Amino acid sequence: METELKKKYCNVTRQVINLFLALCEQCQLKEKTLKWGLVVLPILSQHMNSRCQVDLIDMQSEPDGYYRFIMNYQDHLTKFTILHPLKSKTDEKVA
Repeated sequence: METELKKKYCNVTRQVINLFLALCEQCQLKEKTLKWGLVVLPILSQHMNSRCQVDLIDMQSEPDGYYRFIMNYQDHLTKFTILHPLKSKTDEKVA
């Protein structure tokens, strides 16, 4: 804010800017919104296949024979990816 004010006006001090921000209603509402913090402890994996992510890709608009879904399995540690075709996305087939 200070750099933008210097482009258009002169002799605007930081005290004046802080006073404006303290009295501005919109600025007060923005400060009261919840701010999401950083992740304190990242997820660390010690062994392959100890943590993974599974996504299903829907291919029903263009199926390949009986296969209508693609399961994408990715290991968290090594980022190793396995793709597997599925006929349906039931829990039994995904497991």
